[in-house]
Amino acid sequence: MMGMKKSGERSKKSVRIGALLIVLSMALTACGGGTSSDNPDQAAGTPEQTTKTPVKVVLNWFAKSEHGGFYAAEENGIYDDKNLDVTIEPGGPQVSSIQIVASGKAEFGVAHADQILLARKEGIPIVALATTFQISPQALMYHEESGITDFGDLNGRTVFIQQGQPYWEFLKHKYKLDSVKEVAYTGQHSNFIEDPQSASQSFVNGEPYVVEKQGVKVKTKLIADSDYKPYAAVIYTTEKYLKEHPETVKAFIGGTVEGWNDYKENYEKINKKINEVNTNLSEDEIAFGEEAQREYVYGYDAEEHGVGYMTEERWTELMKQLIEIGLLDQEMDVKTVFTTDYLPEH
Repeated sequence: MMGMKKSGERSKKSVRIGALLIVLSMALTACGGGTSSDNPDQAAGTPEQTTKTPVKVVLNWFAKSEHGGFYAAEENGIYDDKNLDVTIEPGGPQVSSIQIVASGKAEFGVAHADQILLARKEGIPIVALATTFQISPQALMYHEESGITDFGDLNGRTVFIQQGQPYWEFLKHKYKLDSVKEVAYTGQHSNFIEDPQSASQSFVNGEPYVVEKQGVKVKTKLIADSDYKPYAAVIYTTEKYLKEHPETVKAFIGGTVEGWNDYKENYEKINKKINEVNTNLSEDEIAFGEEAQREYVYGYDAEEHGVGYMTEERWTELMKQLIEIGLLDQEMDVKTVFTTDYLPEH
């Protein structure tokens, strides 16, 4: 994987990776105007001053339970206490938060760890600061009666999947899924429901609720069970913003982590807020998501080290997996990709 490549092959791979990054980022966010102040660190962390530092964070999807910590920090005045004026911009399927943050139109974004590595590969200088999920809630969903027990059982079946997902490339490689009928995932579940032998991409804190409400019994298998375990819903900024405004970064990350700790205890109140922001989700669906995701936010390494914690070992493992499946062509120093220096002490 690490040997010299012909220039034509390298050019083709660069185009393929660039296209893949665009596909990945399309599921991240909606765009918005810039929020940077001339010198935001003068205001950050200084309660005596009345002018708050304006920052924007662009989420990876429409508001839902996986963003509970942001909305808790906003609703309960935690960001205010940090002297921050935070705009939470819900995401969507059409615009990339990575592009928005890289262009300076927002200070912070949310993406998955593999998306961040692929962005770095393309020369986009973003840095991961904290993860929402220690284990990604991303999963494959299948009918209870389908007989599926492992990823290898997908051969010979229809799988509804968004093309270009790194985890799907990993699954196809590891489990030799060469006889799967891949159908583009649209977010509508009628075709999946009608085919009891099919499987579909999902998040355990989302799609199973929707499908079971339609009378279909389903099971899920976490992508992490395949040993592909990228951190999910990772908060990031640019190298430039991190260098120029470290105190603002520390205040925002500290406030968001505090928001997540608050959401753990006061989720009912914040779920109502999320419902106000995203009326397409019922409060019951948001509550389902919060309960389903709780272990992945507060468990594992976060139980000992606190919400947001990340390790060099996990980032290195992910990098090597992306090299193995051909999405990265060489190693990079993961210490430049992420930092935990701005997390609050636990």
